[in-house]
Amino acid sequence: MAHRILVVDDEQEILAALDTHLSLIGYEVKTCDNPEEALNLISIEKFHIALLDINMPTMTGIELLRKIKQIKPTVQVIMITAYSTLEKAIDCWEAGASDYILKPFADLYAIGSIVNLTSERIRRWEDAAKKSIRK
Repeated sequence: MAHRILVVDDEQEILAALDTHLSLIGYEVKTCDNPEEALNLISIEKFHIALLDINMPTMTGIELLRKIKQIKPTVQVIMITAYSTLEKAIDCWEAGASDYILKPFADLYAIGSIVNLTSERIRRWEDAAKKSIRK
């Protein structure tokens, strides 16, 4: 089963690039360009991974991350930003982010690698949960 990914960014070019690349490497991808829509999607659909832009007009990605973790704590969230500071990175990890990627993306393959590592971590957790249920 391919893991489902939600990508949230207010830049259409970023959404298109991530949708195309992540779909080509085997993920089921849904995109949206506003945090409110993302919260609605998270509450009604199953996603394993979310990629969130930090700087969006109506709600920051960090605020969105916190809300996602309240609704679905198991969703692994990868933050993306063009404006990196150590404080922002720490805020993301304290809010529950599993990774942090800088824009502009020099290489979409690097993002694919980070998503693959996150997906593998989820698979290991799912396998461990199945084993503990069988015991």
